Amino acid sequence: MEKENQSVSELVQKLVQGTTYDMLDAAEAVAAHGENAVDAIADLLGSAERETRWRAAVALERIGAPAVDALVAGTGHDNYLVRVAAIWALEHIGDARAVDPLVENLNGKNECCRWMAAAALSKIGGEHGRAAVETAFANDPAGRGIVEELIEGS
Repeated sequence: MEKENQSVSELVQKLVQGTTYDMLDAAEAVAAHGENAVDAIADLLGSAERETRWRAAVALERIGAPAVDALVAGTGHDNYLVRVAAIWALEHIGDARAVDPLVENLNGKNECCRWMAAAALSKIGGEHGRAAVETAFANDPAGRGIVEELIEGS
């Protein structure tokens, strides 16, 4: 079956159950469905399964701008593991709508979310985002070092 002719539900199944190669192939194909695929994929972002969460994050990142609202919602999830995946995808999409939710995570209590948000803001946050990062880590050189490593590795 041609990628262009696969339904969102077929691609979601491949995304979740396929090999890593299948997942990447499905993530690329689902991007062609754009906004029509966001809800089906966004539901997976809250999965209890780590691999499913990250597969959803990759697919939403491939969808791009139409997925930003769903990913922004993910940055407010109770589970920090969902927030981390959403933050990663938002960083790679690079949409300005993510800046305020990223700042909220930067100022939150979970260190991993703070570090990920700081790395994302350093790349996509403009002057406002970079200033927020500088303020948040002004007295935390170890945290700033972790953020710098994340920036280099992203």
